[in-house]
Amino acid sequence: MYSTCLFCHKGLGRNDVLEAFPIGRRLAFDASRGRLWVVCRHCFNWNLSPIESRWEAVEACERQYRDTTVRVSTENIGLATLDGGLDLVRVGKPLRPEFAAWRYGARLRRRRLRSARAIATTGLHTGAAMLVGAAASVVGLAVTASGSRVVRDSLLFALEQAEARISYDRVLARIRTPDGTVHALQFNHLARLEIITAYDQQAWMLRVAHQSGVTDLQGAQAVHVAGQLLARVNHQSGSTMQIREATKRITEVGDAERYIRNSSALRVTRRRKNSIFWDDDVGVLGLTAVERMALEIAVHEDAERQAMQGELTALEDAWRDAEEIAAIADNMFLDE
Repeated sequence: MYSTCLFCHKGLGRNDVLEAFPIGRRLAFDASRGRLWVVCRHCFNWNLSPIESRWEAVEACERQYRDTTVRVSTENIGLATLDGGLDLVRVGKPLRPEFAAWRYGARLRRRRLRSARAIATTGLHTGAAMLVGAAASVVGLAVTASGSRVVRDSLLFALEQAEARISYDRVLARIRTPDGTVHALQFNHLARLEIITAYDQQAWMLRVAHQSGVTDLQGAQAVHVAGQLLARVNHQSGSTMQIREATKRITEVGDAERYIRNSSALRVTRRRKNSIFWDDDVGVLGLTAVERMALEIAVHEDAERQAMQGELTALEDAWRDAEEIAAIADNMFLDE
């Protein structure tokens, strides 16, 4: 196998990850067609490897790609970075179910462990609210029995207000609006949380409510706040079964961006049918627990896709050109 670029004649470098193919720091492969290229890090051209040195290397690339948890993909191109510094560019249909399950399963389970303190805090809030609620019930019975107007107007009202503050005034996150003001997002604001999508715009927006009103967040800020809030809302979710079902939902729709749009449309439909109010499984954002888990995964994946979109688009364009040349070169060795 050659060790210099066929186009710029500079060194292709070496890797210590693939024993069967130690040449190159970025390899592109198409397992279905049996193609393997070394991508030059200087001129970015794709160097097609000889047929006799491909097959074992292609299989090794596929195994390494499937095992890594750090990768992004489009419809035709996937990009993964291995621990040894080797980049793998996979050509073909993305491995969405394996990708999401590998990538987010361990992360969500670790988050559940890290959020034990937050869960305990939530439990303290809930316990305090229950104690205050029980006290209010006792006072209510006393009011009914005695008919005391003073008790009703003072103590009972104060207990009911305290219960409401403990339950609904918990601060879940703080956001900075475009004018630079920091606002607290409380538990009682979650009912007005909404993802806004428009057919004439590709980007989605996050509408959040706070003490000063409503703010629509866009771009990186929308992703950051949505991820933060969904993590708080989903802190008790993340079982293996839920993650598997959540990734299946994204797969059935097609990709993360489409799932985000579908979840927004689903909320609108359920509100129109009033199912948000009578269906106990439907909660924040008009979604079930599994649907919100899928939305959290989709939000993070869509953010990473957008961040890598420029590089993935360039790789896809380069692959199309390289595939034309590879098809001609490989067909030269086939019998008519």
